[in-house]
Amino acid sequence: MMDIKKIKYLFFIRNLTRLLIPMFIPILLLGLLVIFLIQSYIKEEIEEKNMDLLRLFQSNIELIFNEIDSIHLNIGASAVEFIDLQNILQKKWLEPADYKKLASLKNYIDSPTIARPYIDSIYIYIENDQNRFLTSTTGGVVELSNFYDTSWYQGYIDYEGDKPIWTEKREIRKNLDEFNPQMIESITMYHKISLANGDKGVIVLNLDAKYLSKELEKLSQIEGQNYWMIDKNYKIIFENQSVQFNLSDSKNVLLNPNSVFSITIDNEPSIVFKLPKNKYDWVLFSSIPKSSLYIIPFRLSLITLFLLTVLIIISIIISYYLTKRNFNNLRDIIKVLDRVEKGESLPPLPSSVNDVYSYIIHGILKNFMEQSYLKIQLAERKYKTQELELAALQSQLNPHFLYNTLETINWKIIGLTKGPSELTNMIEKLADILRYSLDNNDTLTNFKEEISYSKNYIDIQKIRYKGKFDVIWEYHKNIEKYSTKRLILQPLIENSLYHGIKNSEKKCLIKIKIKLIHNNILISFIDNGIGIKQDQLELIQQNLDLDSGVFKHIGLFNTHKRLQLTFGKQYGLKVRSKLGWGTVITIRIPK
Repeated sequence: MMDIKKIKYLFFIRNLTRLLIPMFIPILLLGLLVIFLIQSYIKEEIEEKNMDLLRLFQSNIELIFNEIDSIHLNIGASAVEFIDLQNILQKKWLEPADYKKLASLKNYIDSPTIARPYIDSIYIYIENDQNRFLTSTTGGVVELSNFYDTSWYQGYIDYEGDKPIWTEKREIRKNLDEFNPQMIESITMYHKISLANGDKGVIVLNLDAKYLSKELEKLSQIEGQNYWMIDKNYKIIFENQSVQFNLSDSKNVLLNPNSVFSITIDNEPSIVFKLPKNKYDWVLFSSIPKSSLYIIPFRLSLITLFLLTVLIIISIIISYYLTKRNFNNLRDIIKVLDRVEKGESLPPLPSSVNDVYSYIIHGILKNFMEQSYLKIQLAERKYKTQELELAALQSQLNPHFLYNTLETINWKIIGLTKGPSELTNMIEKLADILRYSLDNNDTLTNFKEEISYSKNYIDIQKIRYKGKFDVIWEYHKNIEKYSTKRLILQPLIENSLYHGIKNSEKKCLIKIKIKLIHNNILISFIDNGIGIKQDQLELIQQNLDLDSGVFKHIGLFNTHKRLQLTFGKQYGLKVRSKLGWGTVITIRIPK
C-alpha cells in the first residue's frame, strides 16, 4: 500500500513539473522581452520626440529673432533714407520736412512692434554728436539722457566681439509715472549696421521675456519641462522657469559633448536635451525631471510585471488542475488494479481503445462525423429539391401567351404589305421577351431591366387587345437599381389581362406601383376588371399556401413559389378582389 502512495506522489510531482515548465518559461521570456523593449525603444522614442520638440522650439525662437534681420534688410534697401536719419539725429532743431522723413522711417520699427506682442521695443542708433536714437516707444527721436532705458547703449559700447549679432538679458525700468515704476525682463538682440557713407550704428530689438515664456511654454507637453538658452559667455539669456545655475554649472552643460545627458537640477535628477550652437551664438536646452519623462515606460513596465505575475499564477493553477485531472484518471486505473488484486468484478471497458482519453476522443469524433455527414446529406438533398422545384416552376411559365401572340402575328402577316410596320415592331418585342425569359432565368436582375421587358410584353398585348386597356406605371427612378427575380411582373400583368380585363365590356386600366418601405419593396398590381368572387378568392389563397398544385391562376402560384424559394417563406404575394370592382395583387420582397 505504501508503494502505491509513493507512485501517486511521484506522478503528481512529475506531471505538475512537466506541465508548468513549458508554460512558465515562455511567459517569463516574453515578459522580460517586453520590459526590455519598453526600456530601450520607448525611451529612445521619447527622447527623439523631445529633441524634435526642442528643434521646433528653436525654430520659433529664431523666427522671432529674425525680425531684426528683416529690419536690417530694409536698411540696406533704403540706404538714402537712413543717411537722412543720421542727418536728422545730428540736427539740434528739426524742420517740418524732417518730421515727414522721420514718420516714414519710423514705420520700419513701428509695424513689427504693433503686429507682434512679444516685441517690447525697437531702437535704431546711428553714431551722432547729439546722442540721439530712433525708438518705437515714443514719437520718434529721443536723447539718451532723457530716456528711461540706456543700458543697451552701454552694451553696444562695451561689445568687443567680431560678430555683427549678439544677445544679452537685461531689465528695463519703465517709469509709467514717478510713483509706479515697472521692471520688464527683456532679451535684447543687437545687430550692427553700416551706412553707405561708412558710419556705424546698431539696431536694438527688445523682446518681452515673460511673454515669450508664456507663449513658448505652451509647447511643453511634460510636467516640469523647462527651456533655457545660454550664450557664449555661459550666461542664461532665456528661461521659462527659474534654473538655479552658477557660472560653473552653465559652463559644464554648455561644454558637454552629448545631445542628451543626465544632471541634477534643484536636487532632482533630470534629463537635459541640447541643440548645437546657432548663428546667434547661443545654445538651446530643455530639461525634464526623470520622474516625468520616463513615467510612461515605468508604468508600462509595472503593468507588464503585474501581467507576468498574473500569467504565472494562472499557469500554475492550470497546471495544477490538469495534473489533478490526470491524477484522478490514474486513481481510477489504480482502483481497477485493486479490484483485480482483490478479485472483485471489473467495470466494463471498451475493447477497441486502451485508455479513457482515446475512448472519449474516439466517441466524440465518431458521433461528430456521423452527425456532420447526415447534415451534409440533408442539406444537399434539400438544395437539389429546391433546384428541381425552381426548374419545374420555371418550365411552367404560361406558354399560351407565346401561342396567342404567334397566332396574332400570323393574322397580321396576312393583312400586311412589305416594309417596316406594326408587325415588325411586335416581332422584335416578342424576340426580346423570349431572350429575356430564357437567358439565365434562375438569376436575379434589376428592376430597370425587369420593367423594360414587361413594357415590351404590354406593348404586344396592346396590339392584340387594341383599345381594351391602358397601363400606368408609378415608381421612383431610384427603385431601378434594386434587385429582383426575373419574370415576376409579366405573369401578374398577364393574370390581370386574362382573368380581369379580357371578359370586361369596358376599357380597363392596370396600375403598377413599386415603392420602397424600410427594408422591403412592395409591388402592387391594381386593375378595374371584373374582379373575383369571394369563394374563388379564398380558394386562390388556400392554393398559394400549398407546397404544390395546379389550378386556374398558374401565374400567381408560380410567381409566389419562386419568390418564397428565392427569398424565404415570409415573402411572396397576396390577392385582394371584389366582384365587379377589380383586383389588387401585392408582392413583398427584400430590398
